[in-house]
Amino acid sequence: MRTRHRRLAAAAALTAVASLGLAGCGTDPSTDPSTDAPATSQPATAESSPAALARTLAPEETEASDPAARPADSAPKVQLSGDSAERAQLVVTEIRVGNFQGKDRVVFELEGQGTPGYSVDYVDAPTQQGSGFPVEVPGDSFLQVMINDQVLPTQTEMTEIPAGTVSAEEATGVSGVAFAGQFEGRAQSVIGLKGTGRDFSAFLLQNPTRLVVDIDR
Repeated sequence: MRTRHRRLAAAAALTAVASLGLAGCGTDPSTDPSTDAPATSQPATAESSPAALARTLAPEETEASDPAARPADSAPKVQLSGDSAERAQLVVTEIRVGNFQGKDRVVFELEGQGTPGYSVDYVDAPTQQGSGFPVEVPGDSFLQVMINDQVLPTQTEMTEIPAGTVSAEEATGVSGVAFAGQFEGRAQSVIGLKGTGRDFSAFLLQNPTRLVVDIDR
């Protein structure tokens, strides 16, 4: 009798474990082949976070300018990364938008060490690097800002801003700025503008390191 009782108890335990396993599979779409959900998560896209208000310019940014960045035009602006043995390692920590002497100014503040390379250019339909997903940002035209020499925040103690779109109240010609994250050492942002073909310039400020994009109205 005792042997039979042990066998029944063991069978009941196995049945309970199997039921729990099936229930767990039913609640995890990544392991259920009958669902349409992908097994792995996709990269965050620019529309993945709600819109927020961009921070206003720092006091010195309402006056700071770089004469070498003039005259502004609509051609791409590019600065290559340095060729030193110790490359820059940076993350984008903040985006600020405001008015600079009748222009729209967008500032990307970076934390870390070194001087980044960058490129700023118009694109027709912005897509996220790596995934190819659309970068959703309002505007009539779009300036894509690529900042090189980025390091993954998980490899440092620095905090990168989350992917998402910020709006601007003060810069009347900026509809929004989307941060689409980084891929293979390049951070991607898209500035949505009111109007098309607007001239712009780009340059760096230091202490802290910042990429500044000035756009004519």
